[in-house]
Amino acid sequence: MKKLLLLFLITVFQSFFGQIEFGPYSYTNHNLEPYNATITGNGTIYYTTDGTDPSSNSPSGVNQVNVPVNQNIILKARLGNGQIFSRKYFVGEIPLKSMYFKPPTTWDPNNVCSYMNYVQPETNVDFFGPGDKMTAVCEGWYKTIFGFYEAHVYFNNCSPGPPPYYQGANILTENTVFYDYSEGPISNPPACLLAVNDPSKKIAIVKIFPNPVQDYVTIESDKNFTAYEIIDESGKLILNNDFKSNKIDISNLKTGVYFIKLKSLSNETNVVKFIKK
Repeated sequence: MKKLLLLFLITVFQSFFGQIEFGPYSYTNHNLEPYNATITGNGTIYYTTDGTDPSSNSPSGVNQVNVPVNQNIILKARLGNGQIFSRKYFVGEIPLKSMYFKPPTTWDPNNVCSYMNYVQPETNVDFFGPGDKMTAVCEGWYKTIFGFYEAHVYFNNCSPGPPPYYQGANILTENTVFYDYSEGPISNPPACLLAVNDPSKKIAIVKIFPNPVQDYVTIESDKNFTAYEIIDESGKLILNNDFKSNKIDISNLKTGVYFIKLKSLSNETNVVKFIKK
C-alpha cells in the first residue's frame, strides 16, 4: 500500500513540476504591436520559435523566459527532457477572409446570416447566432467578411426559433470558404464569385483532368505553383511534394475522393477536387 501511495505521489509530483505555462494568460496570443510572450516552469526551459521541437541545444532559461513576438511564431517549450508544449502567437493586423454561402432555395432570400468564433487568435469571447445578415452576390450566393487566422464559421437562416425552424451549417477553416448548403465546401466556385472590379486583373483558372483519374492527373493554370499537397476526404495529408511538373502521379492512391492543394509563389492556395478510380 505504501509503495502504491509513493508511486502515486511521484507521478503527481512529476506531472505538476513538468508543466509549462505560456503567457500572456488572459486568452491573449495576439497584439497589433510587438509584445513579449512568457514561458514559465519549474526548472530549465528549452524553447524554439520556428515550430521545431526543442532540444538541449535550443535556447533556454530558468523558471521563466520572455520571448519577443515581432512576427507570427509557433512557440514550443519543454522542461529538461519532459513533455513538449506549444502555443501560437500572432502580431499585426488580422487578415480578412471572405465567406461565401449558398443557402437552399427554401430559405427566405432576405434572411441569410453568418457569424464566427475564433480558434486563432485565442479569445475568451464567444459569439452566438444568428449573427449579421449576409450580402447577396450572384447566382444565389451570399458573402460576408471576417478577420481571423482560424475560426469556426456558421451559416444560418437568421431564425431565432428552435429546430426545425433554425437551420444552418458550419465549417472550421483557415481560408476563404465557398460553402453550398446542399454540397458542403466546394473547390469549384462559379465564375461570378471570382469576378473582380478591375478588368485588368486576370482571374486565375485551375483545371484538372482527367477526372475521375486512374494513374496521373494533369494540372493546367496560368499560375506558377511551387508545391502541392494531396488530402483525403477526412482532411488527412496523404502526399506533399514540390510542384515540378504539371503531371502528378496518383497511381498508389486508393479509390476515393481527394483534394489537391496547390501553393503558388505568392503564397496563395488553390484547392481542386478529384476522384481516384
